Amino acid sequence: MNASLRPLLLPFFSLQLISAVAQLSPTWTASTGAVQWMRTTAAGALVVCTAEGLKGVDPATGDVSWTLKELAGAPEAGYTEVDRSPFVTLVPNGRPEALFIVEPFSGTVAFSSDEAGISNITSKYFLYANNAIVLVGQKADKKAAMACVDMATGKVRWTKDDSFSRLTACNSAGPDAILLSTLFFAYKLDAKTGAELWKKSPDPAFEKMSGLTALLDKGGANINMPGIGGVFITTPHAPELCFMGMQTEQRKETTDAQGKKTVSVTYKTFVNAFRIADGGYAWSAPLQFQQKLGTLVPLKSGLLVGAGDNRSVDLLDYSSGSGKWGKNGKGINVKGILAGAVEIGDRTLLTSGKDDGVVTLVDASGNELWKKPVKLDGVVQQVTMLGNDLLVASAEEVEVIDQASGLSRLEKPMKGGAGLVSTSEGKTWVLNTKDGLLYNVPADGGAAKAVSAVPLAFEGKEKPTRLEYTDAGLVVSSDQNLALLGTDGKEVYRKYFPAPRESGLVRALKYASAVRAAYYAAAFGYTSAAFGAASQSIQVTDAGSAAARDITGAVSDVYGEGAQMAAGAAKRFFEEANARFKASTSTAGIHYLMSDAGKGSYVLQALNKSDGSVVGSIPLGNDKSPKYEVDAFSNAVYLVDGGSVKLFKL
Repeated sequence: MNASLRPLLLPFFSLQLISAVAQLSPTWTASTGAVQWMRTTAAGALVVCTAEGLKGVDPATGDVSWTLKELAGAPEAGYTEVDRSPFVTLVPNGRPEALFIVEPFSGTVAFSSDEAGISNITSKYFLYANNAIVLVGQKADKKAAMACVDMATGKVRWTKDDSFSRLTACNSAGPDAILLSTLFFAYKLDAKTGAELWKKSPDPAFEKMSGLTALLDKGGANINMPGIGGVFITTPHAPELCFMGMQTEQRKETTDAQGKKTVSVTYKTFVNAFRIADGGYAWSAPLQFQQKLGTLVPLKSGLLVGAGDNRSVDLLDYSSGSGKWGKNGKGINVKGILAGAVEIGDRTLLTSGKDDGVVTLVDASGNELWKKPVKLDGVVQQVTMLGNDLLVASAEEVEVIDQASGLSRLEKPMKGGAGLVSTSEGKTWVLNTKDGLLYNVPADGGAAKAVSAVPLAFEGKEKPTRLEYTDAGLVVSSDQNLALLGTDGKEVYRKYFPAPRESGLVRALKYASAVRAAYYAAAFGYTSAAFGAASQSIQVTDAGSAAARDITGAVSDVYGEGAQMAAGAAKRFFEEANARFKASTSTAGIHYLMSDAGKGSYVLQALNKSDGSVVGSIPLGNDKSPKYEVDAFSNAVYLVDGGSVKLFKL
């Protein structure tokens, strides 16, 4: 064939391929009325909003199982799925101050600002051990208030005044009590009555000024208090204690001889520990740092405290508060502001920096073990343990580091980042976008070896963004490209479909990908707990461990106590979430791509990842923003067609 004719003939062949593939038939059609918007939740529930109300559609049968008329015409912008919970929140049409919290499988309203008499909600906490939701908002008189709502009935158990309007954290302390913190105080409350069991400030001096600090806490939801902040921590490493950090800011204005005014700002951070049982101070005195409140990370070896405005890092003994790192326990300095940490035996891998990552390894006393820290472009997202080596991946680069020396096993960092690292069955693979080659990194460490000889090149000026290990090989994908590489690096197939120009066409695909990615991160959150990761933003795996091969044995490590404590509708959520959590650790067999079908119409293509074949297509017509949702776990596609919703499923 004349090479000059190929660009002209390729679109023709693409259209012939689309027309030759069987169009999928709907599994069911739900009569919902005109749909204004539609969403699937992470656990698989399907909700649609119409002029008649918000409706729940059973994903198995297509039956409309419930309708909430008070949410008719609710704006899509007011819909939010609450992370790691059964609930979604919605704002009623034309009433931005109001809020509903709904369990979408049953349609149960767990909270209504109308019934509770509290609107303009600023924060909410879901406490499954207490079967309660704690919210902060405003009463009818515009005064701030906190309310504890029964998760099962939606009824308000008790309320507190605006002294509790600036919550910084809220946790369960068993089934009968709640721990929470405001800007200046930590509290333990009776979960059923709200009775105050104890109240403490991290700085004992504030106890003497409790009247003043209570006034500062009051109305905090409605006033801006720059420079004042707090963090509250509980950890299984010190189950009988809780910890609170509080930052204050002091401004000083000076005027020089020429009348020029200069404002200097200084920060002070207090950290203290309380006994959960009675609220007594666990340390002899609070720790004071002349710094901004930064990252606090509970490690097995102690509480890691990083500054928010300088490079200092302290490791504190849980029981006494004494420093464990640096000369006289005064802490150490890292190469940037502390971002996270991973414990590796009696050593700790510290990550610092902001837009770029710096990684260093310290011993139990905080002494640096490497002559030079390792620098990467992008924020550190993943650490994989490979025998005596570490694979560290940022958003943009991948490094393999000798733990003993801190020296790289690579000539240059591999480009592409954490999304192009895949670990399975003791093997780790990396696709390097710099040269387009697939690399294998030995399970016991060592230099990465290129297993492919021919670079993988995607069309449409796209670069690979994700690498997945499957039994058939390694699946590489981007928005409009899909390829399969054998473990020997040879290209099995490569598919490309021209990208639609309209962003509305691919919104649901990107959303589905984000949901699955969130579950994937949650899955590795389990191994992070098992292998000592202390930062939620860092995924940690051990390529040679049994847990890396079977990380689904303890879903409670991912979803917290809710997986064991929840009942009723919440229990169903955790059951669904557990199944989908397990699915997230394996590669789905189908990959969806949007394609232009010609004449201004579009089609959603379902590709088999094992061979790249198009196994079905779903026509979307010529709507530039079709209403459809993709469930990345069950290979389901929901499509709005007039006054109905159709399910297409492979």
